[in-house]
Amino acid sequence: MPFPPESRLRSGRPWYCRPRLIIWICWFGLFSEGYDMGVLGAVLPGLLNDPAWHLGPTSASLLASAAMAGMFFGGYGFGVLSDRFGRKTCFIACLTLFSITSAAAAAAPTPLFFAAMRFLAGIGIGGIVPVAAAFACEFAPRGKINREFAIMYSGYSLGIFAAALASFFLLQNAGWRPIVALGAAPLVLLPAILWLLPESAAYLMGKGRYEKADDIARRYGLDPADLAPPPAEGAIKPGVRALFADGHARATLGFWLTTFTGMILVYGLNTWLPQIMRASGYDLGPSIMFLGVFALASSVGGIMLGRLADRHGRAPIIVAAFCGGAVAILLLSHKWPLMMTYGIVALAGVGTVSAAVMVTSYLSQYFSPALRATAVGSCLSFSRMGSICGPLLGGMIATYQLDMAWNFIGFAAVAALSALAIALVPRQEGESEAVAACAA
Repeated sequence: MPFPPESRLRSGRPWYCRPRLIIWICWFGLFSEGYDMGVLGAVLPGLLNDPAWHLGPTSASLLASAAMAGMFFGGYGFGVLSDRFGRKTCFIACLTLFSITSAAAAAAPTPLFFAAMRFLAGIGIGGIVPVAAAFACEFAPRGKINREFAIMYSGYSLGIFAAALASFFLLQNAGWRPIVALGAAPLVLLPAILWLLPESAAYLMGKGRYEKADDIARRYGLDPADLAPPPAEGAIKPGVRALFADGHARATLGFWLTTFTGMILVYGLNTWLPQIMRASGYDLGPSIMFLGVFALASSVGGIMLGRLADRHGRAPIIVAAFCGGAVAILLLSHKWPLMMTYGIVALAGVGTVSAAVMVTSYLSQYFSPALRATAVGSCLSFSRMGSICGPLLGGMIATYQLDMAWNFIGFAAVAALSALAIALVPRQEGESEAVAACAA
């Protein structure tokens, strides 16, 4: 046994050796990712009105989709690299990549250069999610993984909210470039993250590096029972093939379909919500703040759904959230009083972004630690096609001058399909007992 019973430290750990610190570092990574993803939707009115670029709705949608295309490669690539070579290096590389390219995009002389930088940023943005997901699952207390995962992922929504705030205060007077440039701010904290972030003990255990894994487990008070055993002789290496072996095919297909439709919702609404609401008759200021409310509500709602999932199971909570999101989106097709509309937008955020977060949490716990980042990364890479389709859906409706109601009907239908898709995932043995034990 590589870990003695006293491996779990119950007290006396310094502040920089507490598992919650790892959650907050990952939170910061996803906050930075959320800002970089939300910034394009927040500055879209400014890009469309830029006199030097003369962008139309379709070309603006293509700019939005450039990062999604990069995320397709980053999610799978860094997911596999993380399972094979470690979490820490991949996390730092992703954060550095999308921060540097954000600064370059802010200085872009042409739309083509801007799109190229967004593509490179997308590689880092796509890669940081599976790595952070693995960290959260491997450092969260047993029985509270969904809550800790939701706390970590709330950084993504708050990053979008920060992008909306920056646009609200800066767009009209300073233009879109300073808002995009703020995406490079995480570079300031990189030295501190390098010092504070450890390697995953579960990853080290799975690689047979017992001494180092034991050291990290001792320092962070981890339970050795939660760590990955070494791979069996002849086991399939991390990759797509492993996700369709050993009876995982149905679960993999169910997760892929659900995240595909979920990304249509998340990125379609994040990109087009301000423009859709402005076209529906709201002024520019409230239209931008709708995106902020959408993001803030999904951040708080994700934590709420995480607590419910820990008590009642992930699948039923995800289904209920997506169904509620479909109803809320349909309600937005009618013009309500402003404060009521803010409330409906908040419910739509919980029923789309928060629900999609719970899908990722479910996925990251479904597969073994040795396949965890690969499963999340490959699934999210597949879902990037949905990330591309989401902004293009709104762009096509605007290009063909269809009634604004079609935006709400289309996105509501996608939310309903997401609720159906998660039912394809088989329930794991012992899942009901684990939920019951947690509730008790």
